[in-house]
Amino acid sequence: MFAGQSVQERGMCTSLWRLPAARAILERLKAPLGDDLERITTEMPDAELALTFNAQRAIHAHHLGHWFAYRAAHPELALNGAIGHSMGVVAALVAAEALSVEDSGVFIRARAQAFSDVCKTFAEPMGLAAVSTENFSDVIDEAAAFEGVSVALHNTIGRGTLGGTTRALEAFSRHADEEGWPVKIKILKVEGPYHTKAFSPCRAALTKAAAALTIKKPFCPVFMGTSGRAETDPERIRALIVDQADSRELHLDAVRAAYAAGCRSFLEVSYKPQPVTWLSDQLRGEDGGLLPGVAALAVKTEDLGL
Repeated sequence: MFAGQSVQERGMCTSLWRLPAARAILERLKAPLGDDLERITTEMPDAELALTFNAQRAIHAHHLGHWFAYRAAHPELALNGAIGHSMGVVAALVAAEALSVEDSGVFIRARAQAFSDVCKTFAEPMGLAAVSTENFSDVIDEAAAFEGVSVALHNTIGRGTLGGTTRALEAFSRHADEEGWPVKIKILKVEGPYHTKAFSPCRAALTKAAAALTIKKPFCPVFMGTSGRAETDPERIRALIVDQADSRELHLDAVRAAYAAGCRSFLEVSYKPQPVTWLSDQLRGEDGGLLPGVAALAVKTEDLGL
């Protein structure tokens, strides 16, 4: 499992650069992601790192550095599927050997630049709001009728993210409070409402970048949030990584599709594991507990033997 934008943190790869298996990958990513890669993943202050162009590049390097370090330490690992949350799907494609390390870096840089360019065009502040409640589907219905707000990500049964202008998101939060809805809404400090139609202008740049990629058939399914299901066809994958920019992220559906396909042991290797911690609110049985056979393993940087 690979996380999306939000896990960035100052120093997130400091230890990785000292681990030979990880450093080898990070060095390969310098050319496509930028010569400042070591700085953004070790020294860059959080406020600067939160900028879309920096965050996406740093997170992708973090994903691949952690993944290849873990694979080197566990060559016996059998991968039966890969799941990426939002931009994490590009790392998932690398793990499934559908994309090379270098091509993944080229696409992420193009994606980060395209997203950043769109953010600079907004006439007023825009962003995202994280929502926690018993059933996020109820919030989806309410958001559909609220001007200026749309659903960006559906992560778990009770958690999701709304996008829109900051003004509209704050108004929605006040409305929920006035109506006494059993929800918690937190406005996130991001540059824009990713996965909404506000990012349609970047489709041309992403289409051009995706067209230049060599995408192979993955050796295991990649469960993509854009479709919410297993994907193995290279040309469909090429289209979906473009569609992802302005389409609702169906992460909950992707995780459920992985379970339906037989995946039971879910692994995330990260400085700060995130998606793997959501499983209890994604794969619930009728009794409220995890579905049969589900195991969640969160491996942190310090667990890699540094």
